[in-house]
Amino acid sequence: MCQFSAFNMWLVIYIFLIILKTFIYLFLSLVLLIIGCRLYFQPVKEVCRCKTQLNGKVALVTGGNSGIGLEIARDLARRGARVIIASRDVGKSAEAVRDIIHTTGNNKVDHRQLDLVKFTSIRNFAEEFNKTEQRLDILVHNAGIGGVKHKITEDGFDIIAQINFIGPVLLTRLLQEKLENSMPSRIVVVNSILHRLGNIDLNDIPMKNVTNHYARYSRSKLCSILWTRALSRRLVGVTVNSAHPGFVKTNIFQRSKFIMKFLTLRATKWFYKTAEEGAQTCIHLCVAPQFDTETGGYYSECNIQELPKEAKNDNLVEQLWDETFKLINGF
Repeated sequence: MCQFSAFNMWLVIYIFLIILKTFIYLFLSLVLLIIGCRLYFQPVKEVCRCKTQLNGKVALVTGGNSGIGLEIARDLARRGARVIIASRDVGKSAEAVRDIIHTTGNNKVDHRQLDLVKFTSIRNFAEEFNKTEQRLDILVHNAGIGGVKHKITEDGFDIIAQINFIGPVLLTRLLQEKLENSMPSRIVVVNSILHRLGNIDLNDIPMKNVTNHYARYSRSKLCSILWTRALSRRLVGVTVNSAHPGFVKTNIFQRSKFIMKFLTLRATKWFYKTAEEGAQTCIHLCVAPQFDTETGGYYSECNIQELPKEAKNDNLVEQLWDETFKLINGF
């Protein structure tokens, strides 16, 4: 009986050691994974060191009432530009304007309502802007959304596709003449490294047949990069570049399902940049002198990055351009 008890005791100890060893391996693996992800997603926190002043310039920042957009707008205002925030939430935009004026001392900051979910709002915004503003030197497409349910807008597009891709395409087209008359001028498109997970389906640009949140988000960002490439070839005196801001702690996925929202919030605690840090590459593209001529690039940490293979496919880039405008011209 004693021998049997001793055997059981050693068996329990043996099993405990195996479990402990497994736990240690899993813990070390998790630590290495976290370190690896941090190095991959956020290797450095580069800042824009350019001292360019923007007195007399006009900048338009969509989604400029919070997060990265707010910090971009603040920096441009600090440099002397007249800054216009375009956003759906008028109250939040008014608060952002007061904040920017208070922190920069520049009172040439304003806001206008723009709802990218509705073509009518985009057209009304552009018509009013073109009537009242004499120039447009910098257009920043910052507004974006992710993690929302699959929903088709009144214009016939998935809501993520319309806000992240189709809406900016239409807005740019409607403001293009103003940009060209203000040359040299710039268009800066806030993108995401998640475009690498996307794919292009020319038969479903509205993304009516894609239901997964992140599949729709990554595809919208990949489409945006291809559109940026096509647009850069067509404009003279207006440069177009896109930027990955890094893994930034913002509210873009606040409407995700609980589990994904929780995981996203946890991940941002490990890997995130602040909104001010995330804005740096976009600011660099807005103000650095070389971007009067450099166009069609994709940047991160204020340095050019390799384009996705889809963006190097000229036929695919042109097909996406053509099919997108066929859809837009239908409205």
